[in-house]
Amino acid sequence: MPEKLTPAEIRQHAAASQFSAAFCDKVLYMSWVQTRGKLEKGGGDSGKDLIMMTRGGFPKVLLRGEELVGGVTFSPSGNSFCFQKKGSLVWGSTGDCRTQSWLTLPAGESFTGNPAWIGEERVLFGVSGGDPKRDRLFFSPPLVSDSDENQQQPLRRIGPVFTAQEGGSLLSWDHSPAKGDGSVVVIHRLANAMLAEIVLVKVSGNHDGVFVHTVLAMDCWVEYSKPMAAFLANGALLIRLNALMVDNKPLRNTALLLEKLCRGTHHHQTKHGLWILNDVTSEGRLEPVHVMEAEHGTYDVCSNSYGRLGVTESFKFDPGRTKVVVSARPTNNGSGAENVSYSDEVYLLDFRKEPPLRSRIDTVRNNIKGCKIPVAVSETGIVYHFRSPTESGDLYLTNLNYDEKTIPTRLTETMPLSLKQKLVAPKEVVISNNNAPFREQDSPPLEIHALLFSPSNDDCDCPIQPLLWLHGGPMAQYSFDYNPLLSWLANCGYLVLAPNFSGSTGNGLDYMHRVLGEGCGVADLSDCLACAKWLRTLQEPGLDLSRGIAVAGHSWGGYLSYMCMLESNDDGESIFSCGIAAAGITDWFIQQRYTEVRYYDYALMGGWVYEKEVQARARAVSPVSKAKDLKAPLLVLHGDQDIDVPFQQIAPFVDAAKTSPHPNASIEYHAYPGEGHGMSGTSEVQADYLRRIQNFLRIHLKPWDFTSNPHGDLTAY
Repeated sequence: MPEKLTPAEIRQHAAASQFSAAFCDKVLYMSWVQTRGKLEKGGGDSGKDLIMMTRGGFPKVLLRGEELVGGVTFSPSGNSFCFQKKGSLVWGSTGDCRTQSWLTLPAGESFTGNPAWIGEERVLFGVSGGDPKRDRLFFSPPLVSDSDENQQQPLRRIGPVFTAQEGGSLLSWDHSPAKGDGSVVVIHRLANAMLAEIVLVKVSGNHDGVFVHTVLAMDCWVEYSKPMAAFLANGALLIRLNALMVDNKPLRNTALLLEKLCRGTHHHQTKHGLWILNDVTSEGRLEPVHVMEAEHGTYDVCSNSYGRLGVTESFKFDPGRTKVVVSARPTNNGSGAENVSYSDEVYLLDFRKEPPLRSRIDTVRNNIKGCKIPVAVSETGIVYHFRSPTESGDLYLTNLNYDEKTIPTRLTETMPLSLKQKLVAPKEVVISNNNAPFREQDSPPLEIHALLFSPSNDDCDCPIQPLLWLHGGPMAQYSFDYNPLLSWLANCGYLVLAPNFSGSTGNGLDYMHRVLGEGCGVADLSDCLACAKWLRTLQEPGLDLSRGIAVAGHSWGGYLSYMCMLESNDDGESIFSCGIAAAGITDWFIQQRYTEVRYYDYALMGGWVYEKEVQARARAVSPVSKAKDLKAPLLVLHGDQDIDVPFQQIAPFVDAAKTSPHPNASIEYHAYPGEGHGMSGTSEVQADYLRRIQNFLRIHLKPWDFTSNPHGDLTAY
């Protein structure tokens, strides 16, 4: 078998993230945060370095060994930058990388989100905390040089410009670039965090007057993609929105939206897309902005993934704010999963034309699929961040004026070659579910997009066993993104199928909605069973089905693993020969009562579990209700401090499963003391988690031999 990734490589102990870039005159500046490799309990790592580099130059370390530091945000001209570190906002000069403190937060507050420049001398920044604890938005004081002798005392921040409601948060914000216009737009996520308001704040005076708030639009499915809004040069607002459509128009009334949510009439009236608001008032009309040739709403205008993005996901303006670069990918518009893409394309929209002139930017590198997010735009080129299953993420430059000779240029090299050689490039497959529920009688089979990972060494003639690995969420996706865990599993000798089952993002809002209410634990489970059936009939060289098919996953993937392991064939035997459930839900009643993400589970259940119309289905899709039906080996892993999927529900399931009378039923259970939902507090815990998975699969899925066993590679006599 090929060389396998180490636990540190799988968990990305050392990684580059928070990339940014800016064009300044003829110089291209780039920055990122480099996380060091050692992991400490509670701190996440032993330090972060802030790096700055010019194109063709050598990296320079601006800060070294910081506990907490954000990425660089460049000013519109690129002459200045700022960043947030623990408790402090810092200004810097790109020319000489000189830095100075700008302001310090009071005790009990921390930064949230990324600062947004207002011209060259101020920024808008967000904080979390205070008394009472809230997210708040402030103006910074004007920038004053450390050497200014007239400066008598530190200038104070101005605001708050906006304060989130109790339980709500601030996602992003922007300031109008027009001279004399004090308008601010804020994305305000509500306490029901599936919802967000796009709020206009009118500021009178010199950023220190009265703040008047107006709700311009509502986003009804934040978990599909985060809404975003920013000003064009002419004062219009460009908005990314998951809109509830009424009479073919986005609903903008908060009270009416909440009413429709309570009535449950909103699931199939939603549209994701890019919109423009030319008249920036509550009466202005939201007009669709067409990015691709396809019908508006049949493609995503975001880059989604299951892993770490490595860069702020957004659309990006040129310095003049007349052009914008957007990531986009087609979703299922009713013509089948073969038209779905989990790889990004990049488009340029020129708003100097009416309608905006659109063109696709060439970012193809040897036909490699991946996630592409714009980072910086100039008159002649764009910098974008590229990630793929075999690339952890770096910056690339391509021309805006495409010709056949255009070849994207790699700007940064942050990934070790030794790591790249251990990674696997997956194949795309489409799986038909002929038994998908909630479909019209004569409708075609539901098609499921999936990625298939095989061991990277093609010359290896060892048999490989099938493993269905399920993502968390469920409102997430396996795209062509960097996910070293899947490569590790493949190189352990398994054929790994990673599906985007019902409830996943990236295949349109209707596909995500299939897992809500009556579909929760039903539509997604049906897709998993269809994947198992597909694996049984797959003609793949070296595929060994002698010990069956395994299923495994973390979080929602753990929940579905429980559900899969309690399903039986017509002969009464388990459909899956073994399973692994990590941090998964077993009891919806305990889950909704104790979880810290109650908004998420309210949406999935379609209400509260104590409501009469919800109780029966909550009980039916709680694995604890059928735990005694376990018929095959199951490994259960959970952190005892998990508050996303509360730990209280695990022991009752394990105790019930142990009473199964089936001779093949067995359960291994390990609770990680002090660990939360990710079970990632220390390198020792991470290594133990992976070791238990590897050993369990080796015992229960791979054929045994006389030299390999879970306690060592050789047998001693």
